[in-house]
Amino acid sequence: MMLISILQVILIIILPVFLLYKRIIPYKYKLHVLFSIFLLVLFFVLIEGLTLKDLGIRFDNITQQIFPYIAFTILVSFGIYYLSKHILKRKHYISYWSEKKFHILVFIPLCFIQEFIFRGYLIPKLFDIFTSSIIVVFVNALLFMSIHIIYSVKRIDLLFVFLEGFLLAMIYIFYPNLLFVTIAHSIHNFIAIFFKFFTEDRKIIKLS
Repeated sequence: MMLISILQVILIIILPVFLLYKRIIPYKYKLHVLFSIFLLVLFFVLIEGLTLKDLGIRFDNITQQIFPYIAFTILVSFGIYYLSKHILKRKHYISYWSEKKFHILVFIPLCFIQEFIFRGYLIPKLFDIFTSSIIVVFVNALLFMSIHIIYSVKRIDLLFVFLEGFLLAMIYIFYPNLLFVTIAHSIHNFIAIFFKFFTEDRKIIKLS
């Protein structure tokens, strides 16, 4: 079971990111790759016979978990705002949403796909490999950060993604609800992009 889970992690995340990062797969196909990963995960879900509850798509725990997620979303949102405005001194980028209208249409579905892959499917796989919850959270955050390398090489952006992935994985383990964690992820992303996180065109950045 452990070996199978390790191979799945390599196949689902590490290999696609490596191929994109090395330009073996052209950058313009990044969303195609993400969707392909999603389809691959769906394939494994069907093969393994996983239920919606196994994947964190639940409606039976909404009452118990809505308030922790509301508190989490508000606190992290405030943290992103304070970090961006008062520490990093980043300017607002409200025009981004008018310039990139297509992004608004796909924003929440993309967040759901990411949460489905990284929290709903990968966290149980990581528990097949590691016994420690903190190691699972840490590795999950690293994998989550790794796929964002294809969007930006800014260290502060990647550090932000790691911290966001760490927090999302942590709350998901304590309160497994994929719908709530997707909403939190979406709200945090909106605020981050408002402050110019991940707004550069990755393809024009020359890698060292």
